[in-house]
This record gives sequence, structure tokens and C-alpha cells, in this order.
Amino acid sequence: MSGLDDAVSRVEPEGGRHATNLELFLDLVFVFAVTQIAGFLAADLSLGGFARGLLLAWLVWWLWSQFTWLGTAIDLGGRSAAQLLVLLAVPPTLLMAVALPEAFGSSGVEFGAAYLVVNLWALGIQGRGLWADPATRSSWLRYAPLAALAPCVLFAGSFFDEGPRTAVWCSVAAFNVASAVIGGQRGEWKIDPVHFSERHALFVIISLGEVLVAVGVATSGVPLTTAVGAGLLAAVAVACVFWWGYFAFVPAVAERTLRAAQGLARGRVARDLFTFGHFPIVFGVVLYAVTAKHVAAHPQANLGEGELAALATSIAFFLGGLLGVQWHVVRRLAPERLVVIAGVAVMCATLGPEVSGTLMVAGVALVLVVMQVITLRRFERREAELNAGSDGEPS
Repeated sequence: MSGLDDAVSRVEPEGGRHATNLELFLDLVFVFAVTQIAGFLAADLSLGGFARGLLLAWLVWWLWSQFTWLGTAIDLGGRSAAQLLVLLAVPPTLLMAVALPEAFGSSGVEFGAAYLVVNLWALGIQGRGLWADPATRSSWLRYAPLAALAPCVLFAGSFFDEGPRTAVWCSVAAFNVASAVIGGQRGEWKIDPVHFSERHALFVIISLGEVLVAVGVATSGVPLTTAVGAGLLAAVAVACVFWWGYFAFVPAVAERTLRAAQGLARGRVARDLFTFGHFPIVFGVVLYAVTAKHVAAHPQANLGEGELAALATSIAFFLGGLLGVQWHVVRRLAPERLVVIAGVAVMCATLGPEVSGTLMVAGVALVLVVMQVITLRRFERREAELNAGSDGEPS
């Protein structure tokens, strides 16, 4: 068993705080932003539309991550100047979310301006809270230059036409990643493992909620026939398995891994396991909402090429994200997850054009259930071995 695995299994619990009411209030804005992204993806299922939707999802995710790193370093639960400053960020964040559907069109400048203001505002609040400690001040100073440059470049790119704008905004995503890598090279970050893990689990819930909303909206305006009910049940079944696949053990293992990391390593684990590692999971769920809405609205119709591609890609992103988390923690991959990613792609390509959307999604749900049973049993067996002091490793 590796040193990290052994540390994770033996780490002592430490106190931690939970998400504050202010953070939950701010999350409501991101609930709307997720809905906007799902709508953007549904409106254009071409390869270009998918790429632009993925880019917007990353930009929104990065903005939310800024507030999460801020909130784990600064307690926003009490009466403080930081609490008021974060509250002031809610209106421009909502403006950013409203502008999302036309971010590559007529609302690009508004989106870019709001994104610039909120990013720099959050960065300033974070720096204010980390400045007193030389270790965290050093990390923030390494992180801040590129982190501040990125939204400035995004705003400048918003004045270009769609093609050049997309290219410039892709460079912004690269700046985001580079700033996080540079910021983790030296110094430390103030991170509460309980809070940090909980915040990311809550965003997974937000994403799953988008699936339920999409299905509910699609079925609320039509007669509730047997076919509609079957489509609703099948579409929601996949969301339920997504919930099970993540919440069965991922938050607990991820939090435990973060607690085990100390000093400089904790910031890197938080970055790689959560900020980078959770994005595919979240995006996979949001992308699935596109297919779920179509199945609920047209349960007896076959899925089109775009919906089938969205279904296969959503499973690949979600399970790929889980595989990434697993690899980061224990340096191993669950083979059944790899098999399901490939299997669903084959199902969509071969069976998808021949069967109704309801049957297609129900089949995917069944495959996911079998996979999760296998994964969960292996995890429980290795957890028991760890607790007994053997060399087993949780997957």
C-alpha cells in the first residue's frame, strides 16, 4: 500500500465547518447558470455547439471555484466585512448568468464585463483574507497575476466576432489552469477539508437538480400518459444512479484524502482532486440533462444523433471524472467503469437509432446499476481489509 493510501486510512478526524447560508444563497445564482448552460447545449448539439457549451461550463465552474476557495479560507458565517463583500458579488454574478445563452452573440460584452468584475472582486476578497499569513500570501501572489489576467483577456475577447472570440476565450481557460498550477508550486493554501469537500458535493447536487428540473418541465405541460410516465421514470433513473455512483463513497474518500494531505500537498490535492477532478463529473450530469429532457418530452420517439451523442458523452464525462478521482486517490482504475463507457457508446451507435429514447435510457440505467453494484462491493471489501489492517486499498 502506498504512503498516501496508508495516510488516508489512518488520518485522524479533524474539526471542520460547513457551508454557510451566504454560500448557499450565492449557489442559487449558479443553479440558474447551470440551467442556462444546459439550455445552451440543447439548442445546438453540433460539435461546435458542444465545444462552446463545454467552454462556458468551464468558465462558470471556475468562477464558482473562486468563491469556494475564498469561502474555505475565510469563514463567511459570521458578521464580517468579507461577508458583505461576497454579498455584493451576487448581482453581477446573476448578470453573468443571464447573459450566458448569448455569450457568443449579442450579450458577449455584458457577459465579459460581469465575468471580469466578479472574478477580480473574488480575487481581491481572497487576497485580503490571505495576506496576513506569509505562507498563504506567497501562494496568492503567485496565483493572482494570471488569475487576474484571464478575465481581462475574456472581456477583451468579447468585442470580437464569434470565431476569434471563441479562440480568445479558450486561452482564458488555459490561463485558469496555469494560474492554479503556478499557485500550487510554493507556499500553502488555507483549506478546510470538511467545507471544501461539502461545497463540491453540493455542486454535484445542483447539477443533478438540473436533470430533475429538465424532466419536470418537459412533462408538466403534456398529459401524463403511460408513455410519458415511462419516459420520466427512465430519465430520472439515470440521475438516481449518478447520485448513487457519486455519493455512495466519493465525498467521504475525497475528504479523507484531503485531510491526509498536509502543508503544500493539501493545496495540490484540493486543486487536482476537486477543482480539476470534479469538473468532468459535473459537466457529465449537466450534459445528460439535454437527453433526459428530450426523452421526457418525446418518450416514444427515437433519439436523434445529437441526443445520442450527448448521452454517450455525458456517461463518458461522468464516469471518466470518477475514474480520475479514483486514480488520484489510489492509482488504480475500476475496469467496469471503462467497460461501461465503451459499452454505452456502442449502444448509442447501434441500438440508439432503432429503439425509443425511453428504452435507450432505461438500458443505460440498467448497465449503470450493474456497474455500480460491482464497484461498491469492491470498495466495501477493500475498506473492510483496511479496517482490519491488511494491505487492501479502497477503489
